[in-house]
Amino acid sequence: MRILQIVHDFLPRHVAGVEVYTDHVARALARDHDVALLYTECLPEEPNYSLRRGRHEGVATYEIANNHLYADFEERYRNPAVEALVREVLDEFRPDVVHVQHLIHLSLGVLDELDRRGIPSVMTLHEHWFTCANGGQRFHRDLGRCDVLDARRCAACTAPMHGARALAPGAADAGSLALACAEPDAVETPDARYVYRDRYLLHGAARPTWVAHPPARLAFAVEAGEGAAFRAHVAMHPSTFETDGGAVRFAVHVDGAARAEVRLDPRREPQHRFPRAVEVPLAPGAHRLELCSASDPPDALEFATGGWIDPRVDGGRLAPRNLRERAARAGARLAERLGRGERARTRAAVERRWDAVRAAARGVDLFLLPSRYLLGEMARFGLPRERMIHCDYGFPTDAFARRADLPERARRFAFIGSVMRHKGMHVLLEAFEGLPHDAELLVAGSPAYDPGYAVWLQGSARHPGVRFVGGVPPAAVPGFLAGVDALVVPSIWQENSPLTIHEGFLAGIPVVASRMGGSSELIEAGGGLLYDADDPLALRAALLRLYEEAGLARGLAAAAPPVKSLKEHVAELVELYDRVRFARGRAHADA
Repeated sequence: MRILQIVHDFLPRHVAGVEVYTDHVARALARDHDVALLYTECLPEEPNYSLRRGRHEGVATYEIANNHLYADFEERYRNPAVEALVREVLDEFRPDVVHVQHLIHLSLGVLDELDRRGIPSVMTLHEHWFTCANGGQRFHRDLGRCDVLDARRCAACTAPMHGARALAPGAADAGSLALACAEPDAVETPDARYVYRDRYLLHGAARPTWVAHPPARLAFAVEAGEGAAFRAHVAMHPSTFETDGGAVRFAVHVDGAARAEVRLDPRREPQHRFPRAVEVPLAPGAHRLELCSASDPPDALEFATGGWIDPRVDGGRLAPRNLRERAARAGARLAERLGRGERARTRAAVERRWDAVRAAARGVDLFLLPSRYLLGEMARFGLPRERMIHCDYGFPTDAFARRADLPERARRFAFIGSVMRHKGMHVLLEAFEGLPHDAELLVAGSPAYDPGYAVWLQGSARHPGVRFVGGVPPAAVPGFLAGVDALVVPSIWQENSPLTIHEGFLAGIPVVASRMGGSSELIEAGGGLLYDADDPLALRAALLRLYEEAGLARGLAAAAPPVKSLKEHVAELVELYDRVRFARGRAHADA
C-alpha cells in the first residue's frame, strides 16, 4: 500500500508529541508499505512555497517551505500556494491512502483535493486546531484558557492575524500603541539603511519589526496610562547565526535611564537564536522611550543585524506635539468607536473559518480521536459523529522497562515536554516551593518555543532542587524516566491524550496531572493522582503525598492501565486504511 502521511512540522527541528508520533508511525509502516511524509518548515533562506525532496530513515519526504508570510487571516487555513504543491506531491507519489496528522501551516483545501480525487483519507485530530486558529490549544497567554467556544473571544485572541489590535487584559480601554507602525520622533544611526521596517517570525507568525543594525537609537514620545507597559521581543537575523561577528545589546531607555537590556550572541549561544521577550512597566504620564542597539564589542559591526519584533506600549499612545496631532487623536477616538465594526468583522471571519472547517471535514472518510474527551468536543462542534472513532496512540513499548527499584517515597520528580505557558510550568514551580529541600525537580524541555517564558521560569525557580536540563531526544526518554520517581504533567489547557502520561505508565512511575481533558481520562483509570488545574496548592498537596506516604508511588504505578504497543497500533491503522479504501471503492462502483 502506498501511504502518504501529512503533518505540519517534523523532525529534527520540531520534537513535540505529534511529530514524534508521526515519525514512529511512518517508520513502522515503512517496514511493509511504501510510505512518504509531507510536512512544512519555516525556511527564511529558501524561496517561500518551494518544495524540497529528501529521505528520513528510509522514508521519502516532501518539505514545503512556508515562511508564514500570510496576506490575510483566511490564507492561514486556505492557502492556494500550499494546495498547488500538495497537488504536485499527489501526482508524483500517487498514494492509495492519505493519513493527515495536522493541517496547521498547510490548508483545508488539502482535504477538498483528496475528496475530489477520490483518494481515501484518515485524519487524526491531535488537539483543537479545527476550532482554534491560534495554535490549536484554545489557550491565550494573556486571555487564558477557552473552556467554551465564543467567536467574540476568538476575535480578540486572533486579532493580530487579522491586522487588528490585540485586546490584552486591562489594555482594551487605554489602547495598545504599535510602535512598529508609528513614526519615531528621532532616529540616530550612522547610515539610514541600517534602520528600516521588516517582518520577523515570532510564535510562528511574521510580525512587524523595527530592524535596527547597531549602533542605532529610535526615540518615541509616548503617553502612558494606568498599568501601561512597553513590550517587545528582540531577535537576531538568521544570517548572523553562523558568521563571524560580535554580540548585540538591545536596551530600553525611559526618560534617559536604562530600564532593560538583553544581550544576544547567536554564534556562541544557540539559545540566543530565538526571540527574547522584553517588558518595561511605565508610570502614568508622558515619557521619552528609546530603543537602542549596540554591538558588543563596539567595533564588531558586521553581521549584527537584529530587530525589535512587535514593539508596543499596552495602555499607551503617542504624545501629541501640536494641534495637528491633537486633531489626529480626535480622529483616533472616532476610529476606536468605528473599531466596533472591525471587531464584528473579525468575529465574522472566525465564524467563516469554522464553517470552512465543517465543510472540508465532510470529505474525510474517517477521523481518529485519541481521547473520548476530544471526540465529544468535535461532535459538539459539528463534525459527523458517524465518521469519528476513539483510537488512542501506540508506543514503542520495547524501549521502556518498568522501574523495579521505585522507592517507597518519591524524591525525584520530573517534567518533560515543551516549555510553554500552556504547559503550566509556572504552576509546578510555585507548587514545588513547598516541598522539602531534598526533593528534586528535573525540567526536561526545550526553551525554543517560548524563550521569554523559559528565561522567566529559570529566574523565578526558588527551590534548590529545581534543575533545567534541556530537551531530551525521543530515543533518550525511556532512559531519562528510568531515573525519576514520579512524572508531573501540570498543563493548564485541555490536553488530548498526552504522550508523556503514556510514557510514565510504560516507565512504571506514577503520574501527577491536572484534572483536564484527556489527562483526566487516562489517570482516572489508575496510575497517578489528579489535581485541579491552575491551583499550585492542590498540586503541592499531591506532590507531598508522594513524598510522604510510604508505598503510595509503588501502588499508583502498579495500577496504571496497559499502553497500546506501536505494533498493535500500526496493525490497527492498516485495518482502518483498508476499511476506508474499501468504502471509497464501493461508493465509486455504486456511482
